[in-house]
Amino acid sequence: MDAQPITIKKNGKWYYGQVEMFRRNIINVLASNIQKTGEGEYQIVLGNDVSPVMVEDVPFLASGYCEEDNGLIKLVFFDLQEFVIDRELKVFFKGDIPYVSFKWDADTRLSRGVYWKLSQYFEFRGDEIFIVPPVASRLH
Repeated sequence: MDAQPITIKKNGKWYYGQVEMFRRNIINVLASNIQKTGEGEYQIVLGNDVSPVMVEDVPFLASGYCEEDNGLIKLVFFDLQEFVIDRELKVFFKGDIPYVSFKWDADTRLSRGVYWKLSQYFEFRGDEIFIVPPVASRLH
C-alpha cells in the first residue's frame, strides 16, 4: 500500500489522501514538526521519517482567541498549537484575507472571528496594520 499524501486545506483541515484527519492530538504532533523547504513547499520530519505536505494556502489557521489576565493574547490554531502575542505583530493581507507570521512570514491565516477580536488592538501606520497587545504597549 502506497503512502497517501498529506494535505492542509485552506480551511485548516488536514487530509491523508482523501480522508479528513480528525484526531487533533495527532494533527498537533504533525503540525509541530512542519518544516519549510522552499516557497510554498513543506515537509513533516519525525525522526528519520520525512513526508512532503501539500499546503493549499498556508500551514496554520488561527481559529481561536484567548486574552490572558496579564495582557497577553493567545491564538489557538486549528491544529491545537498556541501562539502567544507578547509583542507587536504585523498583519499581512492576500486580497482581503488577513495573515500573521508564526514560524515564517505570513504563514498563519486568521479566521474572520479571530481577526475581528484582534481588531481592538490594531494600530494603523500608513497602509500597514499592526496588532499591539496590551502587554506590548506597557513595555514601551
